[in-house]
Amino acid sequence: MIKSWNQAAIVLTAAAALGSAALGCASDPAPPGGCPGARAASGACIGVPAGALCDGDSCAASVDCAEVIEVSSADALSQATEAARPGACIALGPGAYGPIDLPPGVSLLGRGAGSVSVAAVSLAAGDGAVLRALTVGEGGVRIAAGARARIEAVRVVGSASDGVTLGLGASLDLVASEIEGSARYGLSAFDAGRVSVVRSVVSGSQGPGLWAQCTGGCGCEAPVELHVEDALVRDSKVVGVSLVGVRATMSFVEVSGNGLSGFDPSGGISVSGCSSLDAAALKVADNTGFGLLIDRADAALGESGEGFEVSGNQPGIWIQHTTPEQTVQLTGGLLEKNRAIGLGMSGDARGIIIDGMRIAGTFADSAVVSADGGLAQEVVGDGVSWQERAQAAIFGLVLSGNGLESLNPSISPSRRASVLIDGDVGLDSRLSAVTLEGGDEAAGIVQQRLPADGMSPLRDADVPRIVTSPEALFSVPVAPIAPAALDAP
Repeated sequence: MIKSWNQAAIVLTAAAALGSAALGCASDPAPPGGCPGARAASGACIGVPAGALCDGDSCAASVDCAEVIEVSSADALSQATEAARPGACIALGPGAYGPIDLPPGVSLLGRGAGSVSVAAVSLAAGDGAVLRALTVGEGGVRIAAGARARIEAVRVVGSASDGVTLGLGASLDLVASEIEGSARYGLSAFDAGRVSVVRSVVSGSQGPGLWAQCTGGCGCEAPVELHVEDALVRDSKVVGVSLVGVRATMSFVEVSGNGLSGFDPSGGISVSGCSSLDAAALKVADNTGFGLLIDRADAALGESGEGFEVSGNQPGIWIQHTTPEQTVQLTGGLLEKNRAIGLGMSGDARGIIIDGMRIAGTFADSAVVSADGGLAQEVVGDGVSWQERAQAAIFGLVLSGNGLESLNPSISPSRRASVLIDGDVGLDSRLSAVTLEGGDEAAGIVQQRLPADGMSPLRDADVPRIVTSPEALFSVPVAPIAPAALDAP
């Protein structure tokens, strides 16, 4: 049933029912022939499709609607939201509308993000609501506890708080959409159920771009389930993506360009609180803080053969505090042109496996270091910083040109060590097939502050010798800290 509502009349016309699909949508819209914005590394168009989704004033095709209520004015919209029942679709004509509180299971459909806008949208608890083909303003999108919803071809711009917020146990499919310029989080999912972000962009957030968290952390009984594919998270503050008590998968995702938050650097991806991350074709680039921080969490990167890239961050990757029950496996990684440290391992971390990695061109830069019992700023340019009895098995590592250049003309390049091991390593640590080239062979592998009965990594014949010393030859970089959630507004 289609209802056409305006200020004067209600006109009823018949409509054929459409087949059902997950969360009320039969299929994703096909990407346009030319991308309106960016492309993912897979070649997929990402972001809101250009133009209208259909030729008419409203587009209800491909959405499973029990009835379609067409509206073209604010008064008609108010009547429609009061009368709509679960399964109904409200189809908005071109124009600008105020904030909308949708009843449970009711969908809101526009013609395209360029022709329909609403000030804010709240989705009530219920199944199958679809928000599609429109722009949402400063009120953002709020998804109530327990709701199951889909946001498709929607642009959320300039939210005064979070761009999109999920309530307790809520689930969301965010498809071909953009969240831009949020005052706090771009997308926040605290104690949510399941979140999927596909062919979408989160950019310009004044807080973290995407934050998913089970507040129980390592004691969480129901981790948030997160899937991100063909997506871009950029120009965030504090951190691009933070996972706490989350089971996450990522493929063809880029997290980049996160600038200073006040005077503090902003990281790329933080995986903590007993989260797990399985990622392929991941790119983390040009962030003012760390690229990838793995802190008491599981991670598997590049196992599918797609590899991963971490470049232009400070440091590139840092792994710490992992337990014997946790595993961090990095396969086919390129760590290039990071600052101060390419790869760091500390905090008595366990279960680190590196299988085929290239660390190259780490720039010498100022970093906070531990020296003489205190903290100081010092120029560092190490390929690997291995500290605090971390346990790692490394198979196939190439280090080249680390610490030889600086991005800052006032900083002289650092000639420290290609691999600096501070103190003992964890039991069963191993080095195999390690190549030093491009100047790294002169810096070598150094293990300092090693007691007479201390433990060095097992070294295969294809690994350069380890120069050991009981003394502290170099200062030790301080590990990054996992970011904290923002205070309540």
